[in-house]
Amino acid sequence: MIRESRYFFFGDRKSTDMGIENVNTEGGLVEETFLATSSINETSIKGNDTPFYEGKKRDPKQFNLNFYIVDYWNDKRLADIKRWLDVDTYQPFSFSENLDIVYYALPVDTNDLVHNANKEGYVRLTMRCDSPYAYSRSITTPLYDASKEDITIEIDNKGECTIVPSFKIQKIGKGDVQIENLSYFSSPSKFVDLEDGEVITVTGEKEIIDSSKYGDERYDNFNEEYLQFGYGMNRIRVTGRCKILFNYRFKYR
Repeated sequence: MIRESRYFFFGDRKSTDMGIENVNTEGGLVEETFLATSSINETSIKGNDTPFYEGKKRDPKQFNLNFYIVDYWNDKRLADIKRWLDVDTYQPFSFSENLDIVYYALPVDTNDLVHNANKEGYVRLTMRCDSPYAYSRSITTPLYDASKEDITIEIDNKGECTIVPSFKIQKIGKGDVQIENLSYFSSPSKFVDLEDGEVITVTGEKEIIDSSKYGDERYDNFNEEYLQFGYGMNRIRVTGRCKILFNYRFKYR
């Protein structure tokens, strides 16, 4: 939890190294963002009192951050803190209560320096994330060997959401490779007519495919079904002679 944390990391720096600590400025119970704000997309049609549901839109998470500047400050200390926080791109952002859960955020909207006119006080910021979710650190599996026979792999999705992993295939011999999640209702990912020694890299979330021999010209050899890992244990069946590894991040609401 954010409010329980004494310090945080923003970018590659620890807040206590900057002489600041996470604080709660309100008495009594503390409030945390539970779920990202969401809204319903729907269309109303004349003569029909029931609108047509078209899906749900989840907004990027946004929360307040208050941190105390330890000891007295001067203009140089404040300038260092401003340079650290005033970024143009989303930065990894994690809290001491659980450093393995990472947000990607930057400061927006109102920000204030609240002090006693004696160079003591705290800073109040609004942090906006790049998505409605937080993530785990990146996880890479061992290289699994299906060069002699089809294999089934078990991967445990310990997050709270379905994720789309990345994976890398090293083809052994010419032919096809199919990857199917036996635990999740979805179509298998399939590549056809790959060459011996060819390495296919699939970046799942961005739907990018790269070949060591043909660059980005392997989309015609792919069925456009990207692998998904549901919550919990996933049994992944690999058919076709190859070696394969997976890379993914758990996703949290």
